Amino acid sequence: MCPLTLCQSGEKVKVERIAGGREACCRLKAMGLFPGEEVEIVSSHCGPVVLNVKGFRLALGCGMAQKILVSPL
Repeated sequence: MCPLTLCQSGEKVKVERIAGGREACCRLKAMGLFPGEEVEIVSSHCGPVVLNVKGFRLALGCGMAQKILVSPL
């Protein structure tokens, strides 16, 4: 497992765990990010991390993306 911020653009990963407080976990779940969810990294350099989640694009700041632990598919 590694933080989402260490993944490369174009990589497909599976969300394993959200290592944040209750508020961060609730916010990410409201955006559709759950443990077990498969996502594709659209952009991960110089700025927010952009994800493709269930056909929608989602931009996360680096601090929030650091709390999402993923494994490669």
